[in-house]
Amino acid sequence: MSAACPSLKGRPVVVTGGGSGIGAAVVEAFVAQGAKVAFIDIIEDESQALADRLAGAAPRVYSWDLTDAAAIKTIFARIAKEVGAVECSS
Repeated sequence: MSAACPSLKGRPVVVTGGGSGIGAAVVEAFVAQGAKVAFIDIIEDESQALADRLAGAAPRVYSWDLTDAAAIKTIFARIAKEVGAVECSS
């Protein structure tokens, strides 16, 4: 049984590299906590398969190449509009 984090319920979360491997596990963990998950990955097939598998939780998948530094503002603005603004805290 995993720990419950009620503070994540309904909160927007963005995971980069979330389509496979460790990133996919992080996506699944946030979905299990009830977060509104958006994940970014350049690997379209695996990313879509993960989103389809987690469809009941409605994670949003974005196929985007984050090596394009100028485009990062664009994708995060889109995510904020579609999923919700992400807050950074320490």
